[in-house]
Amino acid sequence: MFFLTGIIRAGAQDITGIWLTANDESKIQIYKSGNGLYQGKLIWTKDQSEKAKKFHGSMILTNFKKEGETAYKGKVHDPRESKTYNCTITMKNKNDLDLRGYVGFSLLGRTEHWKRSID
Repeated sequence: MFFLTGIIRAGAQDITGIWLTANDESKIQIYKSGNGLYQGKLIWTKDQSEKAKKFHGSMILTNFKKEGETAYKGKVHDPRESKTYNCTITMKNKNDLDLRGYVGFSLLGRTEHWKRSID
């Protein structure tokens, strides 16, 4: 019984950490907040202009709840457009995830692939 529990836990993917967005444009730090939900804030952008830097520290991912071994649901915010979307995150493995933002139905959205940052 204990052996099987260890196998199940080993299969679960941890979403916390620092993630590089598509095209290595930004780094998002995902962490578990005190209420047990996951949040993500922008901590770095490739574009180092003052306009881009004003978004550093912005909450990008909010109120993500674990929905399964590799799935999370919450909201994603696009600070450039000042819009918030429903979102699902699917962990592909410990270093890769797919983030899908959508309005209404998941079919009407866009998916980005993020990679875990090494540093």
